Amino acid sequence: MLILFSIPSQAQDHSQLQQLLSPFSGIPHIKLAYQEKRFSIFFKQPRLYQGTIEYISPDTLIKSVETPDRKKFVLQQNTLSIYEHNIEPDDTSDPINKVSLDDYPQLKQLKTLFIALFQGDTDQLVKFYQYKIHHLANNTTRLVLKSLLNNPLIDDIPSSLSKQQIDIVFQHQRIIKILMKGLGGERSEVIFNYE
Repeated sequence: MLILFSIPSQAQDHSQLQQLLSPFSGIPHIKLAYQEKRFSIFFKQPRLYQGTIEYISPDTLIKSVETPDRKKFVLQQNTLSIYEHNIEPDDTSDPINKVSLDDYPQLKQLKTLFIALFQGDTDQLVKFYQYKIHHLANNTTRLVLKSLLNNPLIDDIPSSLSKQQIDIVFQHQRIIKILMKGLGGERSEVIFNYE
């Protein structure tokens, strides 16, 4: 008697991830207000920030910080431009700093994360991240991401100190919270306001 076993293909089934991200596919422009708490071993209290995160199709991501200091970070194509104040779209001010994302692979990866989320692009997301999906109560889903990039700066650090992870909480087809955990207890919690 001949028994055949199916061998799983290299291509993983990402249908659950596609379903989770499908409400975001095809969005040409979105601007969300946020509150951010940054926790650091260097500060006794978390630092608080408020502003907006804006996505403009196909590849522009703008983070405007209103408080405590007014700054604007513009990720467009392969460049990060930093402005001291919140410039208007027709403003011709020069940035205080401009860098290529090729020199900062983690920043490039973070830009890819946000653009993949706002485009509902599963393929881009799985290029850079391993993921797990947890279904919770009240129509809430938690997407846990771990980087696939090698980081030579942390290769020799014990895993207990280098647990880097991004948790994205979805509720009623909206991203409501992003938690980013970094090296040695550094972390950031971003909560979006849809009102």
